[in-house]
Parts: sequence; C-alpha cells; structure tokens
Amino acid sequence: MAFEDWFIARARVSSKPHRKITMDDKMTFFQQLSTLVSAGTPLLQALEICAQQNQSTKLRQVLDQIASRVAAGSSVHAAAANHTDVFQHHWIEVIRTGEVTGQMATVLLELNKQIADSRATRRKISGALMYPIILILFAIGAVTVMLWFVVPTFAKMFKDMGAELPGITQFVVNLSGYVVAYGVYAVGGMIVLVFAFRKYFHTEAGRRCVVGIGLSLPMVGELIVQSAMYRFASNIALLLNSGVPMLATLGTLENVFHTNPIYREALVAVQTRVASGRPLAASLEETGLFTTMISNMVRIGEESGQLAKVMEQIAPYYKEKMESLIARVTKLLEPVIILGMGVTVAGLMMSIYMPMFEMAGKIH
Repeated sequence: MAFEDWFIARARVSSKPHRKITMDDKMTFFQQLSTLVSAGTPLLQALEICAQQNQSTKLRQVLDQIASRVAAGSSVHAAAANHTDVFQHHWIEVIRTGEVTGQMATVLLELNKQIADSRATRRKISGALMYPIILILFAIGAVTVMLWFVVPTFAKMFKDMGAELPGITQFVVNLSGYVVAYGVYAVGGMIVLVFAFRKYFHTEAGRRCVVGIGLSLPMVGELIVQSAMYRFASNIALLLNSGVPMLATLGTLENVFHTNPIYREALVAVQTRVASGRPLAASLEETGLFTTMISNMVRIGEESGQLAKVMEQIAPYYKEKMESLIARVTKLLEPVIILGMGVTVAGLMMSIYMPMFEMAGKIH
C-alpha cells in the first residue's frame, strides 16, 4: 500500500460513531442545518446531509425519518413533533416559527445559542457541586471503613484484656457492632430508598411535594426560584424573538417547566389571565412565584413594546445570580464538611486510644 493510501485510510475525517444521542449531537445538528439553510441549500437536502454527518447512529435514524416525512409533504416541525424524546416541545415551536416566517437559519442559530447557554450553566452548577459531594462520600466511606474493620479489631483486643471501657469507647464499640451486624442490610435499604425516591420523584405528586418543600428551604428555595426566573426569561425571549405569539409562548413555557409542576400550573393561570385581557406583569405578580424584578421588567417591556429585548437582557442577570449562589453555598459547605469529617475521625481515634492510655498508665 502506498503511503498516500495509508494515511488517507486513517485520516480522522469523522469521529467514531456512537449509539446514544448526546446534547452535542443535537447542537451539531442545529448548527449544521442553520449553516446549510443560510447557504441556500434546499431544506430536504440539508436534512439529509445533517443525517449523514451526525455521529449518533440513533439521531441519524431520527433525522432520516424526519427527512422522509418532509419529502412526503410534511413540515419540519410536524415531523420533529413525532420525536419529542429527542426534541423538546419549545424547540419544535421555534422551528415551526422559523418555517412560517422564512427565517429558519436565524431562528436555529438563536435556538442553538440558547441551548448552549443553558448547557454551560448546568455544567457550572454540576462542577461546583462535585467537590462537596466527593468530600461527603469520602467522609462517609472513611467512617464506615473504620467502624466496619478497624474498631472491631480493637474491640476484640479490649475484650480479651478485660479492660473497662470509657463511655465514648463503649458507644463506638456498640455502634461498630451494629454496623458489622446490620451494615449490609442498611446499605441495601439505602439503595432501595434511593430507587424508591427516584420513582416517586418522577410522579406528578412526587415532583410537587419535593419542589414545594424545596421552595420553602433556605438557599435551596432561592436556587429553585433563580433557576425558574432564568428559564422563564431566556425562553420567553427566544420564543418572542422567533415570532411566536404571546399566548402560544406562554403555552410553550408550560412544557419548558414540565418537571416543575408548581411553576407549570402558575404559567397555566398566567396564560388564562392574559387570554382574558390582563397584563402579563400583573398576572405574574398574582401567582406569588415570580420575583419583583421579573414582574417590573416585564411591565417595562410591555409598556415599551420591547418585551423580548428586555427579557433577553434580564436572563444573564439571573444566570449569574444562580451561579454565584451555587458558588457561595459550596464555599460554605466545604469547611463544614472538612471540619465535620475531622472531628468524627478524631473522635473515633480518641475513643480507641483512651482505653490503651488508661491501661498503659496502670502499668508500673
């Protein structure tokens, strides 16, 4: 084989295909479709090219099905509506608006930008929470190992020597005995409890209960509210800028908050009030779930006729506020977790060594 044939065969022209549909795959699709459409490529041909280029084999199949429906006379948004497990409802609404207004390329670019911003925010939050979670898991693991393996060895030694144990040592020995005897059952019970909680949380009543309790908790409630304000402002700006009418925008926002039944029902009530002629700002205030700043900015946007622009400007404020709140909480948690872990380990070690020091002091 010639050298040219060798490196051509191994050139990294495309990435390795994979089965799962990731957010990167979806963003790549929107970016490519926007570029192709803006370059004058017919929509059907653009969909076919995007299907061929995407690295997710599952998304390729979805895009092939969408292209087939479009070739048969369907619109893109109607074809995409058959795959709500891949495309979120408000994405489909934005695509529909792009088709109606003839601004598909521009609308897709805005949609891709909004998805990228939301994704970056989620990654920052996950990254900020990762270190405290690792510390907590390490602390639990260290204490469990000591109680399960280290303390029983010393407990046996103390028993063989007939030593009289101080109260704290006796407590740790008894606790270690429970961990050794019932530890496996406790771990199994915790796993079952986690799975049961996850299943309950995926029910409507479960989400309502968890979100409702979360809203009433310090810091957690603030985070839920700031996150909801950011999602509301960023998505209403995207939809209105795309040309979606106000009532249709509010209806679409209900689907944006499908995992948050409390805010979803609040938006249903807002849509009803707006449909009856009430201003949006007043309708938001009456729910009691939207901040004063959001209500006032919406009022300014309504009065000036620049609601989409105002919401586009306020969304970064709530994004930064949410990220700063997460950073503040994690900075507060880190020393508390480290101090708690240190005190716990020190207490365990002290309970083990106290009897040994007492026995050593009795030796003359």
